[in-house]
Amino acid sequence: MDFIGFLYGFGMLQGVILAAVLLLASSGHRLANGFMAGLILVLSLGLLQNWVVRTEFFMQHPGFALMIPPLDFAWGPLLYLYAFSLTTKSVSWKQAFHLLPAVLLLINSLNFFTYSIEEQRNFITYLWSDRTDLVLEQQVTDIAPFFWQTWVNLHLQGNLFALQFGIYCFLVLKQIKYHNQRLQQHFSSIEPMNLRWLQSLSLVCLVFLAIFLVFNRSQLILVGHFDVTALAPNIPYIFLVLLIYSIGTAAIFQPNIIWGVEAADHSEPTSIPSPVTETQSDPVEATEIPPSPNHEEASDTPKEITSVKYERSGLSLEDAESYKIELMKIMQDEELYLDCELTLPDLAERTGLTAHQVSQVINGQLNQNFFSFVNNYRIQLAKKLMSDPATSNMPIVELAVEVGFKSKSSFYEAFKKTTQMTPTQYKKSLVEPVTA
Repeated sequence: MDFIGFLYGFGMLQGVILAAVLLLASSGHRLANGFMAGLILVLSLGLLQNWVVRTEFFMQHPGFALMIPPLDFAWGPLLYLYAFSLTTKSVSWKQAFHLLPAVLLLINSLNFFTYSIEEQRNFITYLWSDRTDLVLEQQVTDIAPFFWQTWVNLHLQGNLFALQFGIYCFLVLKQIKYHNQRLQQHFSSIEPMNLRWLQSLSLVCLVFLAIFLVFNRSQLILVGHFDVTALAPNIPYIFLVLLIYSIGTAAIFQPNIIWGVEAADHSEPTSIPSPVTETQSDPVEATEIPPSPNHEEASDTPKEITSVKYERSGLSLEDAESYKIELMKIMQDEELYLDCELTLPDLAERTGLTAHQVSQVINGQLNQNFFSFVNNYRIQLAKKLMSDPATSNMPIVELAVEVGFKSKSSFYEAFKKTTQMTPTQYKKSLVEPVTA
């Protein structure tokens, strides 16, 4: 066995072990773990296919040569179903249709067993050849149906796989974005639940896809075929060994986000504002009640339109304005934003309103979500502390915790989103003279 074959065998073995660990794990993500275990197994089978090709096993048992490739079309659906099962309350049976292409291709491949051993050998020899043997080509044309001929001659297996897998990676990223928007309606800190690791994993899958297109598909463009034993076509699958280990490890040690989804479900339903319309607004000095963000824009909005908006939501414009003032007064006077675990139901309980009413006021009157509403108070306090000589030298980590953030990274992200500067840049701007 050569070194590449050893890597394939090692990757396949670790994939099987990781899949077993996921299936046996006693966590609250059993369904999600099942999808991830399925993904790791089909990735491992992809390595098995490449390893077996190098050992010429298929020349002795050609009937099995077409059994694994259809499962490539399960990679993207399983990754998406994993993300979907983590970020939604339930998964319906209709989601199984995502796996339909892989199932249909697998069923179609079963017809290969109806051919004789010699016909099977001729077909797979032609499949992995440079297509210069006209006699062999004619033999394959005589036995293979039109679908298989088209599939092989146009190299549709790899090309459609790349297209499908890329689409599903983007669908996963979109699902994560929706998940984070939903969490921001209910929580002031979402670090343990934001699925950032899965977002990174999806981006790594896109990197794999780019490597696959460069080193595997490029040979088809340059010479019309590729040598399955050469190094270049195998580079993407060597990367896949690392990808399998990363996927399994991340899934096992994933953050506990299920409780966050369930907590959001227990709150009364509310709409998610469009990221395009959501704006950031800083609360003003700590002794004052922050004005409504975008108040200038609000003055240009016809009163009739605004009234209709609140009539539809069951909340009058007068009540919404009154609730807004009360909400901001309690936030300011009691400094609720200093609680890093503050949630929408918590704030609703302190104000005597329902979670739905609080959400309506924050979304409609302040044009924000709960996450940005609370964090703006924290950022304003951080700016005040950095401007005060008595606290200006406070370490960033300590400052982040002091104003209500759970971590330095979340503080940096929120601060830059609000001020378009990092905390360090903001501190420098306080001492550096402004040049014309």
